[in-house]
Amino acid sequence: MKKTLSSIRGLLFDKDGTLFDFEKTWNSWTSRILNEVSKQSDVSISALADAIDFDLKTGKLLPQSIVIAGTHRQVTAALHTKLSNWDFEHLESYLLDFVVETRQYEVVPLQKYFRKLKLEGLLLGVMTNDAERGAQAHLAAAGILDLLDFVAGSDTGFGCKPAPEPLLAFAKITGLKPDEIAMVGDSLHDLQAAQAAGMMRIAVLTGVATEDELKKHADLVLPSIANLSDLILKYSV
Repeated sequence: MKKTLSSIRGLLFDKDGTLFDFEKTWNSWTSRILNEVSKQSDVSISALADAIDFDLKTGKLLPQSIVIAGTHRQVTAALHTKLSNWDFEHLESYLLDFVVETRQYEVVPLQKYFRKLKLEGLLLGVMTNDAERGAQAHLAAAGILDLLDFVAGSDTGFGCKPAPEPLLAFAKITGLKPDEIAMVGDSLHDLQAAQAAGMMRIAVLTGVATEDELKKHADLVLPSIANLSDLILKYSV
């Protein structure tokens, strides 16, 4: 582990479930959009919830929900199967407006955290399967957008996880080699993308996936990103 971490010069983070608490953010967003869309259509809220695997009784997304690791467009497409009278592009934009204004719950105080990493000379990025507009808004609200060397969403033009292309775009833009980068995320999509890109795979347990689900695919599993900064400092000296 020491040798691997000591070679890391760049960190690429997932957003939801990694930087921000997934359940607090996205269960709230999903409940809200289901209610709003149902009110504006003749489709029951239960039918809409079924389309994206949301449990109305518990108010939570089910583990297989497309909302958890899918792109914004994939979520729109899943809902659109029940909303054939809606224009797809309008629905996508409508849902994204709610994404932008949805409150985010930071896993750690992010501005202090990223400044600390920046002082260590690390190059930093965020790659999310959320839309770029939503990502930019959330990162700006957290006060870290200007601290990042790279931000990409599923619609930025590099593709989406678990494909390696968006991760390799970070390498190209920063001038780093893939084996000098660690991808940090809470889902199998993050780890699979890192594996395909030839990057270190760091899993955190602040998302929906369990340690048992992630550990077979990760080089390192941590409770949260809070533990990562201490390790980086330890192995960089």
